Amino acid sequence: MITYNGKKFKRFISNQKIKKIVKKVCSDINAHYGNKEEIIILCVLNGSLMLVSEMVNHLTVKYKLDYIQLSSYKGGTSSTGKIDIIQDIALNPKNKKILIIEDIVDSGTTLKYLIDKFNLMGCKSVRVFSLLFKPTKYKYSNKIDWYGIDIEDIFVIGYGMDYDFKFRGLLDIYYMLEN
Repeated sequence: MITYNGKKFKRFISNQKIKKIVKKVCSDINAHYGNKEEIIILCVLNGSLMLVSEMVNHLTVKYKLDYIQLSSYKGGTSSTGKIDIIQDIALNPKNKKILIIEDIVDSGTTLKYLIDKFNLMGCKSVRVFSLLFKPTKYKYSNKIDWYGIDIEDIFVIGYGMDYDFKFRGLLDIYYMLEN
């Protein structure tokens, strides 16, 4: 149990389970892309950094790794709905296959923003892997190609996800208990 700022968080998903999920999804990604052409793996900062670090241990596809940093939570427990680009990608994605790596897909607003952005840039394809997915909150038709676990509408921290800019380094994922 973690207590912070009057809120309590309980362990939800162990690091062992996360690693097992990531290994399985990476196997599916390897099978999908094969070893024919290089893809761009796009790590959505800051939340996906731990996830991508684990993924590279299991990926056999040819890839270049790039990063984009967006902000919509501003350290709180819910999205502001406004997406700001803090750091854009360095690579040119035109005519490339893009694999977006997300820690969690909630409403899908950030993901839709990214998919639209890369489609406008002339990418060959845009696919998505999210460790966590909230299907009851998701409000767009864009497909989540691979995801680890469906979760309810709960607030989670750890394994890259933060609250008040803290707790990203926790190896397990925790959920916030109702007050």
